[in-house]
Amino acid sequence: MRTKRTIIAAAAALALITMAAGCSSPNPSGAKPASAASTAPVTITFATNMTGSGAGTPVATNKLLAEFHKKYPNVTVQLQTAQSTALQPLIQLAFASKKVPDVFNFWRPQPAFNMDKYIATGQLADLTSIAKPMKDEFPASAWATATVDGKVRGLPLVNFAVPLIVNTQVFKKAGLPLPTTWKLLVSDVAALKKQGIIPWTVSTQPVNQSDDRLFDYVLDRSLGNQKALDLFQGKGSFTSPNVQKAVDDYMSISTNMGPSDAAALDDNAAIAKYLNTGKSAMLIDNSGYLPAIDKSLGPDMKVIPFPTIPGGQQKTTNVERDLTTLLYASTASLKDPAKKTAVTNFLTFMTSVSAQTEFANNSVLVPAIKAKPDATLTGPLFAQLQTVQATQAGDKWLGNARTPSQQQTFYPLMAQQWAGAFTSKEFAQQLDTMFKQ
Repeated sequence: MRTKRTIIAAAAALALITMAAGCSSPNPSGAKPASAASTAPVTITFATNMTGSGAGTPVATNKLLAEFHKKYPNVTVQLQTAQSTALQPLIQLAFASKKVPDVFNFWRPQPAFNMDKYIATGQLADLTSIAKPMKDEFPASAWATATVDGKVRGLPLVNFAVPLIVNTQVFKKAGLPLPTTWKLLVSDVAALKKQGIIPWTVSTQPVNQSDDRLFDYVLDRSLGNQKALDLFQGKGSFTSPNVQKAVDDYMSISTNMGPSDAAALDDNAAIAKYLNTGKSAMLIDNSGYLPAIDKSLGPDMKVIPFPTIPGGQQKTTNVERDLTTLLYASTASLKDPAKKTAVTNFLTFMTSVSAQTEFANNSVLVPAIKAKPDATLTGPLFAQLQTVQATQAGDKWLGNARTPSQQQTFYPLMAQQWAGAFTSKEFAQQLDTMFKQ
């Protein structure tokens, strides 16, 4: 999942709360605890932005911490808490001062989050042996993200996905079929526009970063995920014939096809104003915005695969998804005989199938293949997405290939494109200038 990189003083992020944590029953993940019989008192630190008040993630995390305490009453988990992206300076300070928490949750192990630098310090544990017993519980794509230079650096915890969601009642009232093929999608967008219905629910505010999602899918379907990623790394040209065709296809279904006030609305506001009221027909956005969709509309909302494009390289309807949060440990904690057992038990419990199901029941998207949320708790739309994203092949978000500085100029460009500022060739040339090396 993408995060707002607001710079917050690390000192303000450090709020220490001591809490006992453990659990009960056999380890649900199937991984053997390092030595569950040990009763010697031990304290481990857990840096997190997943607790606190509110629905969803905090409810699940707090419940799991309480369950962990019931199972391992000898373990005290000392929380180092931060709000949202304030976790980043907290962790940065921890590595700089060589006081890495025993366990912490964090974003994907990629340079955009400084994880390459943290790994290079030797302070981030190799979790390969701990991950081995749970290999089949998560898709191969999750382990590919979690693995750096052949070593598992984090255990999968939370996912993000970018589904195509359609309001079936809008299509029904418009007398249109659902866009299950590229041909239908192209004709549906034009027909919706003609009837005064906004085809796409989108915000073009740079901070929300939702206006590139449709572009991602068209590029992936046309070129394949890796070649699309390569483009944003400067390995190719947006003006080459095959890429220009993809840009043409994208422009044909996007330009002037969003709300006229998209620049004034964030994602939540756009969903509330247009998708929830039936004024718009479709949404492609980060799954983190699903709670903004009115649950009473659940039966009307449907997740459908983004269609393949005739002549395109991608022949399967992959879904854009990846790990947004992983669970990490410090090298020192796993080398410490007094802490190793507690840390290993904590890691395996918090990433177990039962823990993943608890997150899913609180409408938190998770990577575990066998996590089946209770639709009566989450609503049918979330339950559908959880199943779809856990079973379909995945594509990486193309933003992984863009630097933070490139993002700052890319999103305003996307906003201009949605508003009709460019021809297709002009847009391709702008992208080429921005990314080609």
